[in-house]
Amino acid sequence: MDVKTFIQEQMSNVHGQVDIVMKDLNEEQFNWLPPGTINPISAILLHLLSGEDFFIQGIIQGTPGRWDDQGWLGKIGIQAPGGPGSNWDIFKTASVSIAPVLAYGRDVRAATDTYLAALTEDELDRQVSFAGKMVSVGEVLNILMSHITCHAGEIAAVKGMQGIKGLPF
Repeated sequence: MDVKTFIQEQMSNVHGQVDIVMKDLNEEQFNWLPPGTINPISAILLHLLSGEDFFIQGIIQGTPGRWDDQGWLGKIGIQAPGGPGSNWDIFKTASVSIAPVLAYGRDVRAATDTYLAALTEDELDRQVSFAGKMVSVGEVLNILMSHITCHAGEIAAVKGMQGIKGLPF
């Protein structure tokens, strides 16, 4: 198997994990505020999706993210998805609809798939600025897939806190 195919399959697998943990959620479960410092699923999913958007569009390609470019603020109603150093307090009181968030996710995935379809070995080695240092595109993709997987697990745990099954196994 070539590296491009491997990366495309891995990305498909992590996206599949997100699909599994998001299955059968209603609006109340999506916005439920867990005790302690963990965020509701709405915040976690928006963070996960905006992270992929930022990694692929912003860091790797140096282009505007889908959030800004496609006007997702107006469609979802949250000023900005939660990210490092941002204020997540809005998610303690806001009720976010699932449908537009999932639509944003489909938009981000389509952009990711388009980028990965053109991926080359040279592109994987290209250096980009990430977290204050220069790293390869391949390393950024590796970090991104770990990021998505970790947050999919977090969503499954928040579902479990609500007494609903997070993963099918």
